[in-house]
Amino acid sequence: MQALLRTTRTLLIGAAALYGLALAALALLWALNLHPIWVVTLASMFALPLFAPLLLLLPAALLIRSWPLRAGAALALAAFLASFGAQLLPPGAPPSAGTPLRVMTFNHLFANPRVADVIAQIRAQKADVVALQELSEPVAQALQSELGGDYPYQYLRPFDNQQGLGIISRYPLLTKAETENNVRGLQVSFEVGGQTVTLIGLHLGAPAYRVRRLGGLPILAGYDASSTTRQVGRLNQLVDQVAGPLVVMGDFNTSDREPRYRELAARMHDAFRETNWGFGFSFPDHKRFGPLTVPLPLLRIDYVWSKNGVLPAAAHVECNNTGADHCFLVADLLVGATAP
Repeated sequence: MQALLRTTRTLLIGAAALYGLALAALALLWALNLHPIWVVTLASMFALPLFAPLLLLLPAALLIRSWPLRAGAALALAAFLASFGAQLLPPGAPPSAGTPLRVMTFNHLFANPRVADVIAQIRAQKADVVALQELSEPVAQALQSELGGDYPYQYLRPFDNQQGLGIISRYPLLTKAETENNVRGLQVSFEVGGQTVTLIGLHLGAPAYRVRRLGGLPILAGYDASSTTRQVGRLNQLVDQVAGPLVVMGDFNTSDREPRYRELAARMHDAFRETNWGFGFSFPDHKRFGPLTVPLPLLRIDYVWSKNGVLPAAAHVECNNTGADHCFLVADLLVGATAP
């Protein structure tokens, strides 16, 4: 029995040391931006669950006197702090001047039958402008019949698939158009505090996943985000052309741990990141993958961005299990604001 315990202890310590080394190596690859390697990209996107064993490893390292164990725990902790430490810091002071503008973005899932729940959540947020992705005909009809009084200005393009989009507003829409440059979105303008604000609501296409089957078991064999990357590049060109106050929001199908996010963040203010600590995950929300349901979101792919005198004051993500596979994001912005 003693020999078995010693062997088990040695194996556990060795596994902990290897775990720490593996996470440190991954963190180095992430820092070097080796994202063309699709496995590295996916590991970065879903990095947080990889650190879950730390919850057991850190107490074990304090209780067990073993330098390989403690070295593994230290490496894993260092990798975690290098990857997520900035997201655990409190946000800076919000701007104090400007005209308030509350916006909401919500991918409600085109096949979602719970139309009443979707409408109820939109009404409850009391946003001034709402951008919807995967807008279905039933939800579009409900927006007109049930929220027409609150949001009399509506630009709706519903479809029976993921292509549907819509924008509803308390402010009169001065212009309405589909976005140019092969970016799937709607672009409107309205006046807030004496300034004309341009708002783009969009839904970028998702990356492609290649799956192979091994004995009937699906195995991920590839991840290709080149199409989404091209869409972000075209969006950046549109953003650079807007001179006045701008808000861009929707489902970007891009996590905040991918290079595309950094391109967007270099141009605009990320409402959630600049006003919150934490992760802000918005996908998936109670989504079923075959026989399994993912109960908690693991990625942040829904955003509210702004620039040219539109600064975020607050933002929050809500996952209310409305039948959608995305949580929705609400942001309080200030138009005509200056940084504190």
